[in-house]
Amino acid sequence: MNGRDPANWRHGVFDAVARIAAILGVLVYIPSVLLSLKSGLVALVALDTAVLVTLGLLLLLGARVPYRIRATIFCLLIYVLGCGLLVIVGSSGQAYLTAFTVLSSLLLGIRFGIAAAVVSTISFFLIGVLGVGNAAVGLAPQRVNTVSWLVLTINFSFISTMLAVGVGKVLEALERALRDEIRTRVALDEERALLQTFFDAVPDIVFTKDQDGRFRNFNQAAFLSSGLSTPEEMQGATVFDCYPPDVAAQVHADDLSVLRGEAQVNREVATQDRAGREQQYLTLKVPLRDASGAVTGLVGISRNITERKKLEEQLRQSQKMEAVGQLAGGIAHDFNNLLTVILGYSELLGAQIAEGNEAREAVHAISDAATRAAELTRQLLAFSRKSMLQPQMLDLNTTIADTVRMLRRLLGETVRCDLVLGDSIAHVRVDPGQLDQVLINLAVNARDAMPAGGTLTMHTAAVELDALQAERLETTPGRYVVITVSDTGMGMSAAVRERIFGPFYTTKGIGNGTGLGLATVFGIVRQSGGSIDVESEPGRGATFRIYLPVATDEGDTHGASGPVTVQPTVRKHR
Repeated sequence: MNGRDPANWRHGVFDAVARIAAILGVLVYIPSVLLSLKSGLVALVALDTAVLVTLGLLLLLGARVPYRIRATIFCLLIYVLGCGLLVIVGSSGQAYLTAFTVLSSLLLGIRFGIAAAVVSTISFFLIGVLGVGNAAVGLAPQRVNTVSWLVLTINFSFISTMLAVGVGKVLEALERALRDEIRTRVALDEERALLQTFFDAVPDIVFTKDQDGRFRNFNQAAFLSSGLSTPEEMQGATVFDCYPPDVAAQVHADDLSVLRGEAQVNREVATQDRAGREQQYLTLKVPLRDASGAVTGLVGISRNITERKKLEEQLRQSQKMEAVGQLAGGIAHDFNNLLTVILGYSELLGAQIAEGNEAREAVHAISDAATRAAELTRQLLAFSRKSMLQPQMLDLNTTIADTVRMLRRLLGETVRCDLVLGDSIAHVRVDPGQLDQVLINLAVNARDAMPAGGTLTMHTAAVELDALQAERLETTPGRYVVITVSDTGMGMSAAVRERIFGPFYTTKGIGNGTGLGLATVFGIVRQSGGSIDVESEPGRGATFRIYLPVATDEGDTHGASGPVTVQPTVRKHR
C-alpha cells in the first residue's frame, strides 16, 4: 500500500497486538495446559494449542500474506477462542467475543466491527439456547429459559455493538484527520519543491538572513557565489565566512542597517569570485517582518552586473572615440584644403625661383612641412573613417613581401625582420595603401620598442573564426586571413593594453609621438571589415593580430583556401 495512505497505521496496530497476543499466549500456555489436563478439559488444551500455532504461523508469514487476510484470521482466532471458552469454561468467553468485536472494528473498520458484533450476538444466543454452554455462563443447560437468555443476549449485543460503533467512529474521525493532514503535507511538499525549483532557477542571487546576519535560505546562485564547499556549510554562515574581510565588513554594515528597518535599494557592491576576478553586484535588501511588524531578518536580491558595467564602459569609450573622430575628421578636411593651397603655391613659387637661390631652399622646406602635415591629416581621416578607401583584391603574401623589403631599410641594422608566409592564403579586399600604412605603423612601433635591437616577425595564415571567437573580436564568424606582427621588445602592461588603440594616447616622450599611429591602424582595419587583437606582457614583447575577411571577385566572404582554427589567447582591447 502507499506509504502515504492513512490506513497504514492499522498495520502497526495489528503487528503490535499480534505480537503481544503471541507473547502472552506462550506465557500462559503451559500453566493453562496443566490446569486443563488436571481438570479434564482436554478440549481446552486442543483449542489453546490450535489458536497459538495459527497465530505463530501468521507472524512467521508476515507481509507475505495480505494485511486484510491476516487481520481477518486473527480476529477469527479471537472469535473461535471466545466461543470455545463459552462452551468449555463459561462466562470468560464473553470477554473474548467482545474483544473480537472491538478488534474487528479497530483492525478492519466499523463495518467489520458491526458485522463482528452481529456474529458474536448470534453465537452467544445459540450457545445458550442450544444448551451447549458451560454452566458458568450463568444458567444451567437443563434450566435455560429462552426469554431470559434472549435478554442476556440483547445486553451482550448492546455492549458489543456500542463498542464496535464507538471505536469505529473514533477511528474514522482520526483517519479522516490523518488523511487531510497527509494531503496538506503532500501539497505543501509539492509547492515547496516547486518554489525551490524556481528559487534555484533564478540567475540572480536570492537569500534571507536572520537577525544575526546568518544565512537561512538561499538559492543555487547564492551558494555558487559564496565560495563555500557545500550548501550545508553555508546554512547559518555569515558574510565573513564567504567574502574577503573588507567586503564582508561593508556588506555586514549594510545588513545591520536593514535589520534596523532601513531598506536599501540598488546598492552596488564590488567583490571577487573564486578565481579572484572582480565582480560587481547590484543589491536590493529589505527588512523581513513578522505578523506584528517586528523585524525578524532580511531578504536580499543581488544581480551580477559585471558584464553590464563593461558594456557601459565600452559604450562610453565608443562614444568618446566617435566624438573625437568627428572632431578630427572635420579638422582634417578643413586643414587638408589649406594644405592643398600651400602645396600648390609652394610648387608655383619653386618653379619661378632659379636653381641656387637661397629662397628655393625655403620653398622646399615649406613644401616638405606641408607634405608631412598632409600625412598627418590622412591619419586623422583614417582614424575618423572618413578617408576614401579604394579596396582591391590583393594577394597578401605578395603585398606583405613587397612591404617587408621596404621595411628592412626603414628598421635599420639592429632590428631583424623575419617573414613567414602561410600556404594557400586566399585573397582579401583591402586598400593597398592603407594596408601599407598599417604595417608601417606597427613596424615603427615595434622598432621603437626595441631600442637595443631585436626581431620583428610577420606571419600570415588562413583561419576560421567560430561564433565565440568572432564575438570576442567583435566581428562575424567565417573565413579570415590573419596577419601576425610580433616583436621581442619591452612589451606593455595591462593598463597600457587597455588604452593602446585610444586616440592621442602614446607612451613616447613629448614631441616623439602623436598618439594617432595605432588609432589609425584600428580605424583602417575596422573600415576594411576586419578586426585587430593584441597580447603583450612587460619584458616579453608584443603580438598584434589583424583579421581580414576572405573575399572572392564578387566580394563574398568565402575563400578557397583551407583554413585552420585559431584559439584566442587575449581579450579584445579597445
